[in-house]
Amino acid sequence: MGTDIHIVAEFYKNDCWHLAELELTHDRNYRAFAILADVRNGYGFAGFSTGDVLTPISEPRGLPDDMSPELRAKLEPKTDAEDNAVDGLYLGDHSFSWVTLKELLDYDLDVPVTVGGYVTEETARRYRETGETPNTWAAWTPQPGFERIEWQKPIRQMASLIPRLIEEISILGDPQNVRLVFGFDD
Repeated sequence: MGTDIHIVAEFYKNDCWHLAELELTHDRNYRAFAILADVRNGYGFAGFSTGDVLTPISEPRGLPDDMSPELRAKLEPKTDAEDNAVDGLYLGDHSFSWVTLKELLDYDLDVPVTVGGYVTEETARRYRETGETPNTWAAWTPQPGFERIEWQKPIRQMASLIPRLIEEISILGDPQNVRLVFGFDD
């Protein structure tokens, strides 16, 4: 079972927030979730360690009180004649929060983070001999032929969703007046 993010962008203009009509990247990236709202921070499925715990920008803040009227309207459930949900926006079911573009830009993504996971014995051998870090790994596996190792990579590489989101929302204006609003589901 995995955790996914549901995310939108807003920008501040003319004394209020407005919903940005952007299609944002929303990959499953637990290191990014840890930075955004302390979600899946240092552990994977069933609580297995995935390496260092990261300092989040903040604990979940909830949905912003001053959210855009467009976002508020899209979050209100709409139903058809048979009371079936239609035409709404789903932001998940837990850990609702928001961060500004400025907060994302101020976060040091170049700090190395320790990553840990189970890799094939061949991958572990190659890492010990050459320093080549794994591209894929599992938080845990009961299968024979796997070994748990730890290595380091810059947060930027492990939380690759963050630089992509920064790029996508930078077009919206002043970093203090641009934010992401999001939630998660399991």
